[in-house]
Amino acid sequence: MKKLLCAMALGLMTTAGAFAQVSNVKAAEKIAGSGDKADFAEARRLIKEALANDETKNDPYTWYVAGLVERENFNVEQKKSILDQGADKVPMYVALANVIPAWLQVYTIESQPVDGKVKLKYAKKVKEALPADYQQLLNAGSFYFDQKKYAEAADAFGKYLEVKRSPLFADDKAVSEIDSNSMNVAYYAIASAYTANEYAKAIELNKKFGDIATNKKELLQMVAASYLANQDTAGVFPILIEGDKIAPEVPYFVANIISIYQKQGKQDEAVKYLESKLAANPNDAMALLMTGNLYEQTDLKKALSWYYKAAKANPTDFNANLYLGQALYNSAAKLYELSNLTQAQAATADNLLKAAIPALEAAYKANPDGGAKGILSSLYYQQKMEDKHTAIEDGTLDVGSPTLGDLTTLIESIDFTPVAVTEAPAQPVKKAPAKATKGKARK
Repeated sequence: MKKLLCAMALGLMTTAGAFAQVSNVKAAEKIAGSGDKADFAEARRLIKEALANDETKNDPYTWYVAGLVERENFNVEQKKSILDQGADKVPMYVALANVIPAWLQVYTIESQPVDGKVKLKYAKKVKEALPADYQQLLNAGSFYFDQKKYAEAADAFGKYLEVKRSPLFADDKAVSEIDSNSMNVAYYAIASAYTANEYAKAIELNKKFGDIATNKKELLQMVAASYLANQDTAGVFPILIEGDKIAPEVPYFVANIISIYQKQGKQDEAVKYLESKLAANPNDAMALLMTGNLYEQTDLKKALSWYYKAAKANPTDFNANLYLGQALYNSAAKLYELSNLTQAQAATADNLLKAAIPALEAAYKANPDGGAKGILSSLYYQQKMEDKHTAIEDGTLDVGSPTLGDLTTLIESIDFTPVAVTEAPAQPVKKAPAKATKGKARK
């Protein structure tokens, strides 16, 4: 009997607690309707308690009132903003942003069948009210963006798109239609999150709205960078592949694809990927360049031939000319390091240094602030080209229109094999120039 009485008492207490929370929700609704005199802090406190209670946290009425409190707060703050242009707009937009998740949750709950039926009681009210309000999220996003509050901008833009994508408005074309404005908003939502270093948010927004976003070329670079910042190579790979298909001329995508393959020890896959790109476009300068880069550590001569193809495919490309010039220079340095340098090898090394000059001049012309200046200045000095050496050091160098000669025979003549002392070494033996370190590739 005691156990029964305790159970009954507990049940009564639970029921009483539920009624108390329903009363709290009704009280919050009443406060929200008080206009300028409303105590929104108290209304939020009451709703917070109701949302923490098991009996009321899944009640659509609770969520409806939660959104209503925020909406009425937004209206009050909006009036202040209209009357006083200098009023702080942040409270207004914070309240507006809080409306969306609460009211969309109303539909999520009510759209679930009960006894085989779906009854949209409060969702209908949301559907009537929200179209007039959600457009203001564009103003909120723009306000935050101008204030450089990029995380908040991403949130506002994202919630605008959530309304448009909500199944609640699937039959309302005025809301659900994806127009050019919506596409731009999707781009700025993701870009804002990325700019705020909110990488997880940028990835989430891309999954939700990336399919409608504009500026894919830029967008996919930001999304890929977000995955890489989170060290998610599995997640980034399909993004990089998509980006490389859309914009094969952008080095960022293929460079990171090959880099991932290399870090994973998948050299063969890297080669196959580049071969597939070259099969589609034999003059793909970036694929030619990356192929050369794959071989540089193991076969400098082979790498050099690929860099030469890249520079021939795109004579004005900074990276292709820089890599070619550096490889020519480093090939000469490698020959000069041989202990028994022959006359033929010395002549080849001299010609390699001379051939490096127009390649590096082309790179310098494309980007004077890139990695070509130091090595080019060194070459001018070594080759006793005093006027050009002085000009590049003074920042007044005009390289004109540098043109690569035919380097096929020169590259084929390179022989790094040390020879036995059966032939007189070249006299005098030149001091090997310091090898060039890889310049910074321009994205």
